[in-house]
Amino acid sequence: MKITRAQAVEFLSENGFIVIFFLWCLFLTLATPAFLTLSNLMIVLRQASIVGIVAIGEALIVLMGAGMDVSLASILGLAGVLVASSIVDAGVPPVVAVLVGLLLGGAVGLLNGLLVTRMRINGIVVTLGMMYALEGIAFVYTKGQTIFGPAMQGLAPLSRGHLAVLPVPVLLLFLFYAAAYYVLNYTVFGAHAYAIGNNERASWLSGIHVDRLRLIGYVVAGLLAGFGGAMQAARMGSATGGMGAEFLFPILTAVILGGISLSGGRGRIQNVLIAAIFLTTINNGLILLGVSIYAQKIISGAILVAALSLDRLREVVK
Repeated sequence: MKITRAQAVEFLSENGFIVIFFLWCLFLTLATPAFLTLSNLMIVLRQASIVGIVAIGEALIVLMGAGMDVSLASILGLAGVLVASSIVDAGVPPVVAVLVGLLLGGAVGLLNGLLVTRMRINGIVVTLGMMYALEGIAFVYTKGQTIFGPAMQGLAPLSRGHLAVLPVPVLLLFLFYAAAYYVLNYTVFGAHAYAIGNNERASWLSGIHVDRLRLIGYVVAGLLAGFGGAMQAARMGSATGGMGAEFLFPILTAVILGGISLSGGRGRIQNVLIAAIFLTTINNGLILLGVSIYAQKIISGAILVAALSLDRLREVVK
């Protein structure tokens, strides 16, 4: 069977990063015996869990053609601060503290969604402003100090707990993606999400409530970011005003590299999971190889450029 140039380009645009991921893992397996061990693989999956879970919300927004939500990392940071403060300063139970983080994330997501769908402000502009506002609030709230204390141990199961043989963060990661896969592929909501991203006007004319679905997308993204903040606070055992900053780049990169088209309506959520694990594997492998942190930043930047290039290929064959 002859493969046409268009088919080859489409395959590369959709699955090229998976091939690169496989080759990278093969190289690490040969280069360092520490990579392909159960303990290291669990470390990789643990580290990918927060980025992967928050990236589901980002993918949903991009998929529906609503632009990008660049405030999710800041929502994560402020939610983590409030979760830690609720436990350490207010003495509330960890479960209630996690609900506080979820409430914050959902509220910010709702505000973002209302500004985009009701006020008709560009999504990137709205969330960029929200990103700086939330970062400022987090630093003002913490006064630039770290929130920590013995009470934070009550949150530890969310990061270091195990259920059967799997760490809790890894189990949550796969459960969230299983749910997202089902919703996007087997429900009316998922079909409408893809339709809106493909053609917003045609979707509106066919009776789909475009603004309502996009509003739901922003709320879901905020909730997942809030939960990610609770997971990060549990992982660190503390919280700082800037704890969300490190997540902005990997969240966006995982979505783009995973094949969610920036113009919307195209992409597979399972590829976002693979991309999140891939990004974590890159950092993990570079550390095992003894590469300096400065070189790691250069390589990470190259990955983002490659991701954007693959997205351009998708537009060519679309």
